[in-house]
Amino acid sequence: MKIIVKIISKWKLLGFIIFALLYSCQGLLISLIIQMAGSVDIENRGMIVIFGLLSLTFFIFIYICMYFNNILLRSIIKDINLFISKKALRLFAEKRLEYSASEFNSFLTQDIPMFWKEYLSPLFLYPIFGTSILVSVMYLVSQDVVVGLLFTIGGFLMIIPQFVFHKLLKRRGEKLSKVREISLANITDFSAGIDTIVSNRVEQEYCQHVYDTIDKMESGQYRYYTSHNLVMFWTGPLKGLGLVGPFVIGMVMMSTTHLSLTVLIAMMTASMNLISPLQQLLEATSTLQSATVVKEKVLNILLKEDIKREEVSKTFPTTLGISIKNVSKKYADKIIFDDISVSVEAGNRVLLTGASGSGKSTLFHILTGDDRDYDGEICFLDGHGKKYAPSHDLVSVIHQKPYIFKGTLRANVSLYQNYNDNDIRKVLQRVQLWDELGQDFDYYLDGNNLSGGQMMKIEIARALLRPRPILLADEITAALDKQNADEIHKLLFSQPFTILEIAHKFHQDEYEKVYTLNNGKVL
Repeated sequence: MKIIVKIISKWKLLGFIIFALLYSCQGLLISLIIQMAGSVDIENRGMIVIFGLLSLTFFIFIYICMYFNNILLRSIIKDINLFISKKALRLFAEKRLEYSASEFNSFLTQDIPMFWKEYLSPLFLYPIFGTSILVSVMYLVSQDVVVGLLFTIGGFLMIIPQFVFHKLLKRRGEKLSKVREISLANITDFSAGIDTIVSNRVEQEYCQHVYDTIDKMESGQYRYYTSHNLVMFWTGPLKGLGLVGPFVIGMVMMSTTHLSLTVLIAMMTASMNLISPLQQLLEATSTLQSATVVKEKVLNILLKEDIKREEVSKTFPTTLGISIKNVSKKYADKIIFDDISVSVEAGNRVLLTGASGSGKSTLFHILTGDDRDYDGEICFLDGHGKKYAPSHDLVSVIHQKPYIFKGTLRANVSLYQNYNDNDIRKVLQRVQLWDELGQDFDYYLDGNNLSGGQMMKIEIARALLRPRPILLADEITAALDKQNADEIHKLLFSQPFTILEIAHKFHQDEYEKVYTLNNGKVL
């Protein structure tokens, strides 16, 4: 809870507390009006008018407090949700979250809304309900100690079902969270892999599989809310007992105490307003219990320490050499690199080949700085012998399957960095896409209205817009025809970068060196 409080604006929190305390008195509003009505002289029109105006003023004031209380609560929740989302996005980009793409989507789209609905909202409503209960109890006891305590005890009978069904609610809440995740992951797989599903003619079976996961999620929701309603059901008879019993006893005691029927009705009304916030408090507690899993997910993200990104110089040599000395790496018992050493001169075009699983992609991950779990030394060297550590700040990567974001041509190249249109136009002209795509920055791309060659050109345009000394190209021509492949190679090899390319089909004379990875060695 402390970390949540740190996120909140102190002024908003103070305003919320003040209005929450004032609004919590709404439970006594009707009781006070009933009690005031008992002392009004119905023959005195002026007194009746004053009574009406005063009662209306009380209503307006209380609901003004409610309005500002709710506005501040929503503003606080919005701030917390945005903070969580921003931190989660940053951690995922830094690869510090062990989430798959579907799990991360589920966290942002389901877990965060569930966190505020089933954890934050109940948590912030506690002071309102708690204070409302306290105010009602004080009022009841002030009218008559015995009858007031009876009404209070009757109200608290409602807590019993909550304790009885506590473990059941918690268990079913946890199961619901898990089946929600599984369902979203399967739905995401279905939509992303629809072409594979259709081409293998497994539409009916795969649809049934996804339907089954949705069915499990709906059944989980049904069981959870059924259990929740069971708790609420048992509170009904206890609520009746807590109201009717003390009222009857109060009627019996009227002849021997100062109680009047008006006061007794006012006390019963106050008791109903004691029971209502108590019931809401129990519902909030039940909801909090079901939100245990999602709360732990969110807190796991909030408790991760921020890593201050090192300020990296924006000016580098045009090109850098690569030095790999005595590097060894293994996964479990499988040796990937066994004391390999490779030297690539600045500006060279180097081919990296080898069988699948030989370590080509692993080497790329090391050169970008994503993988630091290896023995030996890898660095980049300028012409004066200055060393640079592997980092995305020094390396551009052209992926085998470029991702095209749903958005404009401008957004797909700039990726929302602040580049001017003139710079973007120049790189699009260099990759010969500007004219192909109608010279339109706002041309909408969805991944389906580009050819394979055009997608690769978009990826190269991104790298040219952010020139770095070293360029890694991963099977970039594997899915292209010869004409497009030759065009892409010609474009890349005209750049001054040091280029390290993974390929299985190649012309050896296009490269200064060709390295083959085989059984942990480099040839």
